[in-house]
Amino acid sequence: MRQPDADTTGRTLRLALVADPGLPSELARDLAPRLPEHLRRRIGRGIRWQVDTVTAPLVAHEQVDVSSVAEIVRTHLEDTDWDIGVLLTDLPRRAERSPVSAEVDPEHRTALISLPALGSRRLRRRVRQAVVGAVRQLTEQDEKLLDSPVVGRPAPEEESSRERYVVPGLRGHVRLVLGMVRANRPWRLFTSLSRALAGVFATAAIGFVNATTWQVSTALGFPQLTLTAVLSTLALTAWVIIDHGLWERAGDLPDTHAPLYPYNLVTLLTIGLGVFFLYAALFVTLVAVSFLVVPPSVFGRIVHHTVGASDYLTLSWFVASISLIGGAFGTGLENAEEVRDAAYGQRHRRRQRQLTEARERAG
Repeated sequence: MRQPDADTTGRTLRLALVADPGLPSELARDLAPRLPEHLRRRIGRGIRWQVDTVTAPLVAHEQVDVSSVAEIVRTHLEDTDWDIGVLLTDLPRRAERSPVSAEVDPEHRTALISLPALGSRRLRRRVRQAVVGAVRQLTEQDEKLLDSPVVGRPAPEEESSRERYVVPGLRGHVRLVLGMVRANRPWRLFTSLSRALAGVFATAAIGFVNATTWQVSTALGFPQLTLTAVLSTLALTAWVIIDHGLWERAGDLPDTHAPLYPYNLVTLLTIGLGVFFLYAALFVTLVAVSFLVVPPSVFGRIVHHTVGASDYLTLSWFVASISLIGGAFGTGLENAEEVRDAAYGQRHRRRQRQLTEARERAG
């Protein structure tokens, strides 16, 4: 790592943007091409910026400090002459009970940004704002120029040159949970659960040609159909969590982690959303198929009234709900590693093993 002079006017500074695998790496690659222009506009002083991106597991536990992570960065950039390192992680970090959005270490010229504390909305803009704000501090710019501060508020001062930024209060905890769910990318879990569709569609096919199903679906009211949908979604969600061992227990996480909150809550929300996306796709498919394969004359003769669009919708709704139970048997066929990525504890234990292996190879 180079040690730039205090006066960086007219110089080229090299920024290493190092990110955990997954969403942090995607955001880093998306941000890198436009980041030099944002830095020039916000920092100025004629500095020319060169941005390099690296994907590597960074953080082994929540409470690691940024200077320790800087050592990891050096192992990945040992052949690169870099001036400033900004690290992006999807692991939640906390100071006391407040989510930490960023930690800046001027001594090592590095900053660690935790994506979950930035929330789920406008995430790319917030990441860019946090990166630019951290770089401004690391280049020791004049205070009057700091119109793009690091996201969050400075934490109470510690006996250290590092500075932490937190998002306090209820807003911070809501952001943290939503940010963790966003980092899990539940819409991708849909593809991991796609093999469960074998069981789902097998059950749906049986239901669609069963006259009793037709009669029951048209006899149920809106509250009953809603309750059936909710219970079936919860049942498949619980099955996925139990079958893949995603529920964390106190002894599963390292001592350096904060209490289990919000790990299990985030796992529940992530799997639940993945199942919901599966349910929605199934419902839309069944609605389309029902109009094609269920003749109105036959349908009306079975249910003893003239059928309309609402009858086809309720039939598809009911069949989708009962089919999710059949889908539970299909989840045993899934790629367990992909599904387990929905649990933070499991994902970061795997990264911890990777970090340990990397240190052993380096040693």
